[in-house]
Amino acid sequence: MPYCYYTCDLIPLDLLVHAGYTPRWLGGSLRDPAAPARRDALGVHPMTCPYVTKLVAAADALLGEAPVDEAPVDAAPGVASQGRLAASSDVLVVPGGCDAARRMADLLAATYPDRVRMLPLPRSSGPEVTRTLAADLRRLEDWLRSCLPDEPPRDEPPRDEPQREEPPREAPAGTQSGAAQTDFYAPALDYPSPPRQGGVFVVAGPLTDDSLLRLIEGLGAHVSGLESCTSPDRWRPLAAGPARADPLDYEALAAHLLAVGMCPRRSTAHRRDHLARRLDQSRPSSVIYARQSFCDPGAYDALLVADLAKQRGLPYLEIEVDFPFDANGPLHTRVEAFLEAQLLDEDLLGDLEDDELFDGDAEDVGDGEGADLFAAGSASDGQDDGEGAHEERAS
Repeated sequence: MPYCYYTCDLIPLDLLVHAGYTPRWLGGSLRDPAAPARRDALGVHPMTCPYVTKLVAAADALLGEAPVDEAPVDAAPGVASQGRLAASSDVLVVPGGCDAARRMADLLAATYPDRVRMLPLPRSSGPEVTRTLAADLRRLEDWLRSCLPDEPPRDEPPRDEPQREEPPREAPAGTQSGAAQTDFYAPALDYPSPPRQGGVFVVAGPLTDDSLLRLIEGLGAHVSGLESCTSPDRWRPLAAGPARADPLDYEALAAHLLAVGMCPRRSTAHRRDHLARRLDQSRPSSVIYARQSFCDPGAYDALLVADLAKQRGLPYLEIEVDFPFDANGPLHTRVEAFLEAQLLDEDLLGDLEDDELFDGDAEDVGDGEGADLFAAGSASDGQDDGEGAHEERAS
């Protein structure tokens, strides 16, 4: 089957399969940054978030040149792709979750007409919003079917599409890697170890792997939770989707997307309630926000998370990250210093508790034998003062 690449997991994968495509996350087919760029390669403004910048380059490489039988098979998610892998029926769907994503869709649709489509995503929810999104999903499926070489009737599988050999996919390395895996190229991110309370809660934009979580654990802390569009808490429910139905229940698909996809694009009140609920459930000892540079929704979201952390008395660190994520250099130093400061605070708190315990023991002694000794000493001092006074008057 042909591929339908997608840039954001806020898209029902069941719909893509039902339309006759194999879904693949575009973030798993990034260009090799060391590879020479085409002279006519698409360019974006340098002050655009790195996620959009890298996805534009990946889409341009995939849709721009060689057909599938002349290009090498691209790599697994998170691994750069050397060649151009695109059959004439491969397409790209861009969920329009932010202004940068919508501009990306406009640029790619103008460059590759009839092969790129944007899916409008609302910022709110409700019956009317759900019905509007359901209508957009139905139109998306109709467009996908029209892009196939030989469009089948709606209730029949696609015809005359050559079989394509799927490259092996590397499973996530985390302890939960065997749970709820899909055959689609969804983000391959998992927790290195099960999250537990009292650790670091991480809020982030899209991540390619678990290197930030492994960095935290390598520095002696543990992770209480991850709020990210590529976290397993997000992409697994979205990949699973609602209960299967044939024909597709577009309103159920739309309602599921709106319920699970509580990302920074949503209104401030809904997003704040969602983040507060996650923090209260995970009960962390600190919060780290990994924000993509030049990401406007992320900048506003970081202020929201900082306020929630302050209300709960939690240490907060905001770091600016690239895509793909790189855990080396100054970023490693900042995270290390942040976690060490917390350990130092805990040690100082322990010393203060020890001092209070010591002071309490001293007070107990003063109330007992020490009080008797003090009273006896006071009496003897009074007696001496009296004798001195008699001697002074006699003289």
